[in-house]
Amino acid sequence: MTRSRLAVIAILTIAVSCIVAPLAPAAPSAPEYVALGDSRAAAPTRTSARQPDGCGRTPDGYPTHVAAQLGVFYKSVACVNAYTRDVTTNPQLTLFGLRPVQVSALSTSTRLVTLSIGGNDLQWWSLISSCFTRAFGRDAGCRNDRSVARRIDSGLTAVAPKIGATLNTIASRAPNARVILVGHGGYYGRTGCPGQANISNADAAFVMAFFERFDAILRSAAVNRSMTFVDVASAAVGHDACSGAARWFEGNTSQSQTQPRHPTPLGSRAIANLILNAL
Repeated sequence: MTRSRLAVIAILTIAVSCIVAPLAPAAPSAPEYVALGDSRAAAPTRTSARQPDGCGRTPDGYPTHVAAQLGVFYKSVACVNAYTRDVTTNPQLTLFGLRPVQVSALSTSTRLVTLSIGGNDLQWWSLISSCFTRAFGRDAGCRNDRSVARRIDSGLTAVAPKIGATLNTIASRAPNARVILVGHGGYYGRTGCPGQANISNADAAFVMAFFERFDAILRSAAVNRSMTFVDVASAAVGHDACSGAARWFEGNTSQSQTQPRHPTPLGSRAIANLILNAL
């Protein structure tokens, strides 16, 4: 066989192999799972919000663990300091500029949405901060302060329609998605401890009751729209900020790189498991 014929055969062999070689699977055009919300989902560290895009998301956030367990293509647009308006209508301003309205990440291809929201609208820490004292072992008596009760009542009343409107917008933007609304609370338990929670037992009960009321609003908003509410606070009993290595949340002073009053890496994994169990 001549060299020229051998060359032609070699070229044809290469061409055929290119035709029949299996193609690499194409990446999905849109994420199946989209995580929306605030820092409860972003799981920021002390420095993560200083990096683009200023939203403070870390790999420890519960959306990362949910997506890994489900094996789905996902996107998290959760952002520290997010309000309901930043989810639905408002481009949120961060240290690195404006972030797109979060629901812009949704589409008819979205199959799962998780949402943590409402805490910033409510400004929950400002409502209960007077329950904590500078030194452990004292009683602030916030449970008997009528002005605290009035501000809590007013805040909860105002946040309820915002939660409902947010869920309505999500449903309209992702009509084929399962929507999971993640509950609040879990930071504090029935008793306090030095540093993390300088609070009396009586005021601790008052704080827990406040979060129960907040969660009741979230639960009602979800259930009334045939969506799923995930109760974190109940599961977090025994894992509050005073629980040492078993804690799911940092308290008023952080013992790690996690920001105060935010989920620890252990807590984010626990929240992810609660979400997965609800699916």
